[in-house]
Amino acid sequence: MGLKPFGPGKGGTRSSEYISHVSDPDHHRYGEHLGFDEVNDLIKPGEDSVNLVHEWLRDHGIGEDRLSYSPAKDWVKVSLPVAHVERLLNTKYAVYRHVDGTHLVRAPTWSLPTHLHNHIDTIQPTNSFLRAAPKKSNVMPIAEDEQDMSDLSAVQRIKATSPSPDLTVAQACNVSAVTPLCLRTLYGTINYDPKVPGQNKIGFTNYLSETANRSDVFLFLNQFRPDAAQAAFDMVQFRFEIIANGDNQQTPNNATQLAAGKDLEGNLDAETILGISYPTPLIAYNTGGSPPFKPDDNTPTNTNEPYLVWVQYVLAQRDLPQVISTSYGDDEQTVPQAYARRVCNQFAQLGVRGVSLLFASGDDGVGPDG
Repeated sequence: MGLKPFGPGKGGTRSSEYISHVSDPDHHRYGEHLGFDEVNDLIKPGEDSVNLVHEWLRDHGIGEDRLSYSPAKDWVKVSLPVAHVERLLNTKYAVYRHVDGTHLVRAPTWSLPTHLHNHIDTIQPTNSFLRAAPKKSNVMPIAEDEQDMSDLSAVQRIKATSPSPDLTVAQACNVSAVTPLCLRTLYGTINYDPKVPGQNKIGFTNYLSETANRSDVFLFLNQFRPDAAQAAFDMVQFRFEIIANGDNQQTPNNATQLAAGKDLEGNLDAETILGISYPTPLIAYNTGGSPPFKPDDNTPTNTNEPYLVWVQYVLAQRDLPQVISTSYGDDEQTVPQAYARRVCNQFAQLGVRGVSLLFASGDDGVGPDG
């Protein structure tokens, strides 16, 4: 189990203030992004916070040699038996089963000594019931005998259309055939020539055993963006970073995986991004749960929060993409306020470093069904 306490100092507030400054065209700090070391110095906890946390853990028999830290030391991680954590936090953990059969090991309430309240923001996993879910468009295969021939004709026509500065949106797009050509025409990038594709990069995230299959991406690009098709197999143009044993299956799906729609999300993301932004390099971050994890009869799948694992990983990297897209989300009521605030502050740290984060609003847009 991963226990993640940290002393906040004033890092969250300072990073949020700084990102508002560097993002405001009217502010004198606009565009003055910070580097890896500068951000860590900005958000590092106070020495008194670190000492108090160490003292508390030592009182419970947990030495510093068992701890691991984020680069700024604002996250401390230790793996302990559940019984030990229950004594540490004066709580009881239980296994919670969702109607879909998945399980989470959580403690609805937990407590800390009063003198640590101003030094520790959150400890997880405790009361967070996050259930990561993809927010993809509702794309599904259509059987050959059910295809509307007018739709099929539209696809064939758009595939045969050559990119042109005079191409109109009406010519490039069809309600049932949204292709890279359509999107490039719609956003006016049809003939844009990237100036520094070797310096700029784009990233996207994969969770829940999703990945992007290079062969599938190639087949899509070969049909709808032929000049970009070679990128599907180019290890520089399109590469994967595997985090916490994330999935990266590149062999064909078996029948069970096909029925479950495995990799539809990852393929959709990679195909859309490469179809629009080629030749800008693309990085896929495939994130599993946080190790170590030992499955048992009660908890057969990893129940650690993948978003937290991912953001901690990327914050530890010196070289990052300028844009990172995430098409996953959680129900707001499952996220504890302190936890959400802390993770948002970590997202702000990426913003201070000049990274733009994009998140899906849901398959049906913002609203009760989104």
